[in-house]
Amino acid sequence: MEELKACPFCSGKAVFKTICNSSSHHRVGFEFEIKCEDCGAKLQKRYKVEISLTDSGGINPLYDDRKRAVEEWNKRA
Repeated sequence: MEELKACPFCSGKAVFKTICNSSSHHRVGFEFEIKCEDCGAKLQKRYKVEISLTDSGGINPLYDDRKRAVEEWNKRA
């Protein structure tokens, strides 16, 4: 996955921030945003990651917005 570029407003460090999480007997999910640690600038959109375990104990990605979130952050002017 591509790295997050610096904030376009203040050149601060951009990070993934978990907004909330959820779980059931079959999956675990996270809702997140990308936000600048210094000035607080963020994308208005929220993104998701959901995973489950396979029968053999491996990780099964059900839904993964991380790549799209990084691409959208890095495209900002």
